[in-house]
Amino acid sequence: MCIYSTYSPRFHKHGSHELHHTFHIDIPFFGEDIGPISFRDWMWDTEKLLQPLFSKYSQFDILRHVISRFIGRASEWWQERQYGVQKGKKSCINTFSELKACMWKHFIPPSFRIEDFIDIGDAFIQNLAKFSRLKKYFKNNLNLLLSEQREREKQKKNKR
Repeated sequence: MCIYSTYSPRFHKHGSHELHHTFHIDIPFFGEDIGPISFRDWMWDTEKLLQPLFSKYSQFDILRHVISRFIGRASEWWQERQYGVQKGKKSCINTFSELKACMWKHFIPPSFRIEDFIDIGDAFIQNLAKFSRLKKYFKNNLNLLLSEQREREKQKKNKR
């Protein structure tokens, strides 16, 4: 069976209805920020939540449930894709694994390398550490200057 629209209650069997109500809140929505990193994080979180369900529910029910969490641009992407399926231009998605592969192709550009972002993150952390050292150095120097200034003011008062 192929899904031609987003999640719909008319497709419910007892199992998918239970799935929808039990895990509706746990699976995060996806679609407001659809950048490569946010997609990867969403997919990671979703897979962790779905892992225990694969043996209890059908792939089709899980797929419908995940699709029900699409909003914004992700929902628009899904609707456009399903229109392509109806017109015979796209292949049908029947499992969460197929959805994952299709989304990965769509939301992760070929030039995207997570290693680049890890390198940027490492540089950022190093700069934070450097900033932290500079902040400590600045505070120490400021405290030293303030104490010297207080000492001079004290000496001026004593001379009077």
